[in-house]
Order: sequence, then C-alpha cells, then structure tokens
Amino acid sequence: MKTIACSLLLLSSAALASRDDAWVVVHDESSASMHGDAHDLEAARSHLRELGPGYLWFRHDGRQYAIPDGAALREIRELSDQQRELGAGQGRLGKAQGELGKQQGQLGRQQGEVGREQARKALRGARRALDGEDRDARDDAEAEEEQRELGKAQQAMGREQARMGAEQARMGREQQRLAREVQQKVERLIDALLKDGSAKRID
Repeated sequence: MKTIACSLLLLSSAALASRDDAWVVVHDESSASMHGDAHDLEAARSHLRELGPGYLWFRHDGRQYAIPDGAALREIRELSDQQRELGAGQGRLGKAQGELGKQQGQLGRQQGEVGREQARKALRGARRALDGEDRDARDDAEAEEEQRELGKAQQAMGREQARMGAEQARMGREQQRLAREVQQKVERLIDALLKDGSAKRID
C-alpha cells in the first residue's frame, strides 16, 4: 500500500487489456483503490462532485467510463476496507516494534554499564588481593545477578520482536491476497459493464 496525499490502495496486474487501461474506485475525498498512476487518480476524482463517493472510474482503449455506487461495487468496497484496516494495523505494529527497539537499546546500554562496573570491581579486588586484603564476593554476585536479569529481559524482548515480525509478515501476505482479489473482481466487473453497455462514457 502506498500513500499519495490520501489513503490509496495501489494494485498491479497484467490482466488489463492494455497498458493504457486503468481503473480507480473512489471511496471518498481521501481514499481510493486503484490500478494506474497519479494522473488516473486525478481524472477519476474530478467526477467526485458529480457522482458522489463510492464510484468506479476506468479507462479502456483510450475512453473513460464511470459507474456510480451500487451493489456491484459493495464487495469491492468491503475488500478495500479490509486492506485499509490491515494497513493501519501494520502501522501500529511497526510503531510498537520501534518502541521495543528503543527499550532493547536502553537495556543494552545498561548491560554495558554493568559490565564496566564489573571490570572496575574486579580491578579493585585485584588491588586488594595484592595488598593482602580479602576480595568482596558480594560485589561480583550482585553484578552477575544484574547481568542475568538484564539478559533475560533482552531475550524476552527479542522473542516479542520475532512475534511482531511474524505478524507483520502475515499481514503483508493477507494484503497481497486481498489486492489480487480486488484486482480480479474489478476487472471482471469492467468486462461485464463493457459487454452489457451499462458503463457511462464520461470523456
């Protein structure tokens, strides 16, 4: 899915009869599903005031057609709504992954600081040993425990990142499946409209 000044669902397929063919389902002022480019979107949306939201615009063999909202477009709109919901879900998941990454970074810095403190304590212990003093084992035990806890937290976050990544991949596959389904349904609809002559010429 790609955003161009509004919410768009862009689909591509070799099934259209010509490279010059294109279609746009104008859902409302801010969103559309389409197979085409920005010029096609502009041409399609120029009829929004005339046709109202929820219409299909398409170009075939250099001629432009439109069909207003109706039962024929209902299923396409429902599929497009599912695509938009998936896209929003992917956006939220990506934001959560970013936040988790920040937390992992913070944990990494804490682990580094604990490691440095362990090194400082080890140096102090070595100096005490050279001076004939007993080494404080409690310092080592506390530092090791803190490292273990931080390591466990890092592992838990890593597992959560992996889970989110798998969910992102699943959503991506579902997006592709819905895109193919929308493409096929729109092309079948266009074929039917051209055959029965119900598509309205608007060029």
